[in-house]
Amino acid sequence: MLQGVPQIHNKIQEMISTAKDEFYLFCTPKDFARLYHSDLIKLLGQSRVYEKVIISPSNSMPEITEEIKRERLRIMPNGKTNSMCFMIKDFDEVLFFLRNANHPSHNIFAVWADSRAMVDSLRTLFEYSWESSEILY
Repeated sequence: MLQGVPQIHNKIQEMISTAKDEFYLFCTPKDFARLYHSDLIKLLGQSRVYEKVIISPSNSMPEITEEIKRERLRIMPNGKTNSMCFMIKDFDEVLFFLRNANHPSHNIFAVWADSRAMVDSLRTLFEYSWESSEILY
């Protein structure tokens, strides 16, 4: 269990830095903006890993997406909730926000896990969402 921006961002930075193959991010526009302004999106864009990002719910692409290759970025305009944010590293670690950027910075909570069941569940959700999302470019 991780609480607060510094602790969560340190974990995300560690996950991106130690990723070997793939890093998937599913987030709201507000989460994406927070990660961008913390230079975590830049770190992800500069890493060697294959990244995929889904922003949901959103009807347009945020203007701050230049760090991520366009073909690896999608939106879901019909997202049912604006509170889902999670990331998957190399299909062996996940970070799932219980309270995301819609809450004040000091109230953000996330769960990190390397549980195979949790990783597989979120990976399946991500892959289904990727197929259901829209390409804007």
